[in-house]
Amino acid sequence: MIEKGFFTKLNEQFSLRISTDSNEEFLKILELNVAVHGEEIKEYIKRIYKEHPKKKDILWFYIEENSTGQIISSITLLPLEWQFEGKLLPVCEMGFVGTLKEYRGKGLIDKLNEFYERVMIERGYLLSCIRGIPYYYRRFGYEFVLSLDERFSLSPNQIPSMELNHIDIRKAMRKDIDYIENQYNSNSNNFLISNSFDTESFYFKFMNDSYDDSKLSAYIIEENGIPEGYFLIGMSFDKEVHTIITPQLSPPQMIKLLQHIIDYPKKEQDLNLNVAEFSEFGKFILSIGGKLQSNYGWQIKVPDLKRFFESIKVVLENRIEKSKFNNLSKTVIISDYKQSIELIFNNGKIEAIKSKSGYPDVEKCDVRIPGATLLKLLLGDRTIDEINHIVKDARINPSSKNLIKILFPQVNSIPDTYY
Repeated sequence: MIEKGFFTKLNEQFSLRISTDSNEEFLKILELNVAVHGEEIKEYIKRIYKEHPKKKDILWFYIEENSTGQIISSITLLPLEWQFEGKLLPVCEMGFVGTLKEYRGKGLIDKLNEFYERVMIERGYLLSCIRGIPYYYRRFGYEFVLSLDERFSLSPNQIPSMELNHIDIRKAMRKDIDYIENQYNSNSNNFLISNSFDTESFYFKFMNDSYDDSKLSAYIIEENGIPEGYFLIGMSFDKEVHTIITPQLSPPQMIKLLQHIIDYPKKEQDLNLNVAEFSEFGKFILSIGGKLQSNYGWQIKVPDLKRFFESIKVVLENRIEKSKFNNLSKTVIISDYKQSIELIFNNGKIEAIKSKSGYPDVEKCDVRIPGATLLKLLLGDRTIDEINHIVKDARINPSSKNLIKILFPQVNSIPDTYY
């Protein structure tokens, strides 16, 4: 297996390695990332490298110049576990991607990505996600899928000024973890995809004394001294907006939260927030006059569609069982135009999953969506009609439309990361 300490010579000029977590390597990796991303990332990377509870599973890939030993390009594989309708999926996030300016255009990230994906296969990661810059990662087969960054503007005078003295907000403490976990899991059940709760990782990322662009902080909302909710708050990567993640709160609790923000750390001319638009909090912000200014998304890649379908087989069977197709005996064919996945149903159960390469048989195919755009359907991000509105070669067999809606319903997701 490719693991820490891995080494391969790419050519006479460059070699590719995976860090052994030595201090010498760390300082070189840190130097590269500061040179590429700026001084502000320094403390963030230090925390991840040295303190993260999953650090033994984090892989720091890098390319060094043979003659100098200087690290000139790197990416990082960060392990996660997402829930897909209750089914746990091993996921990895690609982070800290960068190459020194004078070495760009030499295919170094392409080579790093090749080994990153080899590790994905070896370790069973079904899906890779990244919060990276626009367009660049399409070259590796990524597509924008699922909500990530939705920015609202809100004037302080739009926030109701009512007195809410019975509601208090305090910093979360270690003793609150069980309460937060219960609230977190209860809220996650309302969504298709969510981050699986991990106590130590949650504590690492969210239980901070203060927040900035690399840390979020957890708060408890109490009514008459009794916990009634929580929220997570931090700054966006560009330090322009407050990022807020919260399960369902009552309108008075949401007002108290907004009042808390404009008082901490200071009042702003305009309150800028990153909140999921479909969330109750996002809807509330719109209802009091907030304006959605921009949005962005996770970039997702599924390297092996057949393996992905094998992993969500029970989810698809459960969806069929609860529908009018519960006795389905049919081969459902789903294609991205380069390969077709055949789901062979017998009396409502999937008895086999097959993959065929090449252009699909149009007459037999139930749904065809080009490339990674298919993930928008499979991960509940968009309906086939919404996809077809933009991508005209996203096609569905009319007789299969109701079945495809059952197999792949549009459902909101709240994926997240512990990095």
